[in-house]
Amino acid sequence: MRILIANPGSTSYKCKLYDVADMTTLFQATVERIGDATGITTWSFDDGTKGSLDAPVPDYRSAVKRTLDTLQTKYRIDDVAAIGFKTVLAKGVTGCVELTEGVLRAMEEYRPLAPVHTDVYVKAISVFKELLPSTPLVGLFETHFHAGVPPQAYLYGIPYEYYEKHGIRKYGFHGASHRYIGMRAKELYGATKVISCHLGGSSSVCAIRDGWSVDSSMGMSPQSGLLNAKRVGDFDPYALLYLMEKEHLSVKQVGDILMSRGGVYGISGTSGDFRDIEQAMAKGDVRAKLAFETFAYYVKRYIGEYLAILNGAECIVFTAGAGQKSVLLRKTIASGMENLGILLDDDKNRQNPAEGLISREGSPVKLAVIPTNEEYVVANEVRKFLEH
Repeated sequence: MRILIANPGSTSYKCKLYDVADMTTLFQATVERIGDATGITTWSFDDGTKGSLDAPVPDYRSAVKRTLDTLQTKYRIDDVAAIGFKTVLAKGVTGCVELTEGVLRAMEEYRPLAPVHTDVYVKAISVFKELLPSTPLVGLFETHFHAGVPPQAYLYGIPYEYYEKHGIRKYGFHGASHRYIGMRAKELYGATKVISCHLGGSSSVCAIRDGWSVDSSMGMSPQSGLLNAKRVGDFDPYALLYLMEKEHLSVKQVGDILMSRGGVYGISGTSGDFRDIEQAMAKGDVRAKLAFETFAYYVKRYIGEYLAILNGAECIVFTAGAGQKSVLLRKTIASGMENLGILLDDDKNRQNPAEGLISREGSPVKLAVIPTNEEYVVANEVRKFLEH
């Protein structure tokens, strides 16, 4: 059975074709700069064949069609059993489901909570409905991994009727990434109590017990929890009301601030990308340093919280762009937690392993770098859905 996993972004599109019998990748492609005058498309097949094309990609339909045309130079599109999506959020819907019109309406209902994410997925889904009308479209919602989180962890201190009426509660995101980390940490180190730190442009920390989430830093929307590249993270709602009054801000204006002018970018004033932040820090940029240290502090705080929730952890994992690549970020987060059994090995950390331990020998809590593989999780769940 072959399943194509579609991973849309705001100006990019990625896909992977899996043979789910042995979970091998047969084809993968990336399209960047959708809508720009110069688009960049790269691809590779399982036999080592690679290619690239620099040519305009005017819209999402063009991006998807280009990858499908390339795929069909070696594999038949009719042999693809389903298209899988890492969908984000829908009112009253979670798990792995067929993307029917009803599910799309449920996604639209919660669109204000994750507008950028929802828009790109709805757009990509509509393109596939047009180009491959007879191929099933299946979504694995990010919230599914957090479905077992207990009520005391997901309820907010608001009138209970609003939870019942509108579903206002913590949901949690990055589900496919955290699930893969929980699986891989158990496979590599036998860890059943894991704290997964997905750190990058979008960041969250998750407490995992026996392969499933018991709590996560993100809330009802991906806007809360850790600082993100441009999203504010945790923020006092009364501070927001005060800001709206003083600055005479509309709901739309304040939404723009929370989603695109906050986070690491908001504090630094220059960038939300940790590569830029670390370069600016090296040149003495005080606000870049403040943004970096604030982000690390948030991560450290959530690690401490989840050590309490799990009654200790066997492994803390760093994953995603900054988690996997930033030696300084991992060192800053792990420092000063020796009394909690967290002992970083500076030499191992500096070696920046693609996958492996960065904790000292004998550290009560293992520290590891593990690259995430969200597409693998989605493909596996779509396979199970099709088989049942």
